[in-house]
Amino acid sequence: MFKITPNPPEAEDLTSPAFRLAAERAFAHYELPATRTPPRKRQSRSTEETLLHIYEILQSASATAYESADNLQGSQRKLALGAVHLIDMAQQKMDELLDEQETATA
Repeated sequence: MFKITPNPPEAEDLTSPAFRLAAERAFAHYELPATRTPPRKRQSRSTEETLLHIYEILQSASATAYESADNLQGSQRKLALGAVHLIDMAQQKMDELLDEQETATA
């Protein structure tokens, strides 16, 4: 039986001069830096800012689900309203977390 995928290179092959030359050619071809630079770190947000951002996403999801439910009938409408209910429950949990953040910072 013919194997489609080749075996990965052995550990010694990765340090060989031929492998290094091939890697340098590949980096040069795609104009990639030869050395890896660490990705830039995102600006950190406070927990409260993150919770508020998640709450806004939930509000958008709720509005979208309500709008969808208005244009549906029967079981499809019930599914959309079920999604609205789940989103509302998540928003209530977010409210509780935000309240806890307010009391913790006060």
